[in-house]
Amino acid sequence: MMILAAAVAALVVVLIARRGTLRARVSPRRQYVGEMVEAAGAVPGVEPMALAVLRQRFHMLALGLAEVPAEEPGPEHHEISGRVMAALQRADLSPRYIPRRPQLLPQLIQSVNDSTASARSISRIIGSDPVLAVNLLRIANSPLYRIQRHEVQSIERAVTLVGNDGIRQIITAALVQPVMNPPDRDGGRYSRQLWEYTLRMSLAAADHARSMDNEDGFSAQLAGLLRGLGVAMVVQATADAYSRRQTLPPSPQVLLRLIDSCAAATAARIAREWELEPAIVQALEAQAREQAREQAGSGLARSLQRGELAASLSMLCDGQVLSVEQAQAQLALHLPPHVAGWLWRRVHPQEREGIA
Repeated sequence: MMILAAAVAALVVVLIARRGTLRARVSPRRQYVGEMVEAAGAVPGVEPMALAVLRQRFHMLALGLAEVPAEEPGPEHHEISGRVMAALQRADLSPRYIPRRPQLLPQLIQSVNDSTASARSISRIIGSDPVLAVNLLRIANSPLYRIQRHEVQSIERAVTLVGNDGIRQIITAALVQPVMNPPDRDGGRYSRQLWEYTLRMSLAAADHARSMDNEDGFSAQLAGLLRGLGVAMVVQATADAYSRRQTLPPSPQVLLRLIDSCAAATAARIAREWELEPAIVQALEAQAREQAREQAGSGLARSLQRGELAASLSMLCDGQVLSVEQAQAQLALHLPPHVAGWLWRRVHPQEREGIA
């Protein structure tokens, strides 16, 4: 199922066309970094305000927006926002906004929960779907997973290199990616950025869950992948609403606010629809409450927050909004130094040694 298609085409083209006429509301880079540090303070843990700022800056970067207008959107845009929220909250939510669960996901979950599952059984799952096999090799050869200079050419070699846990992670990502992957009508820019962000967030959340909170890394990874999928659904719903008012140019404020307020709750609804374990649903619901200034409770929810924080900083670094030093310093404000160090290397593969 293709998700963003006309969504990004309609929104990105209009928003980028307007970027030169927008008045600056966001501070210059140095002042912006200083404000984040000041907001974060020296208190350990993720401050919701700081994470919200980072999240918004990533989406602005992905949409090609250097700034947003200072003036508030008019009543027509508020009407659009209300329609989007109503569409995403309906009990009979359209399949357009809750994509069908990947067919092989239940088999993968069963394999993950079976301590006796072998690489051979995992390979059978992969071999039953040629599209999955292609996606898996593509992800296995991405900078986030590649552990050697030469590309992996076969599933068997991938299993050998990354091991059972690693190949399960790659399969999970390969199953979810087609659900988020749109046609290339917008040049693929936003969709590629969102997927890369989602992949980094899910991997960082999984590593943090296993290492710091004694939680299930696979569940944390799934929660991160659905968190990104929730964003894609909000973008789709916003594009649909604006398409019914073709004379009304899309508002960047409306889109950014809807992403911030609706994406986590939409992801939780997808998790329930896919019949994923309650811990994943609860972690995503905790993120939705965090938008309303509530503290995330479970270890899984905390790991998802840390994963999103690390992914946001890494993507902003890639986009030259922050330097490596600024991004690392910001991450170290929220986490113990040794945790910040290895989590940064996980989401920012350029920092690893031996990879071209």
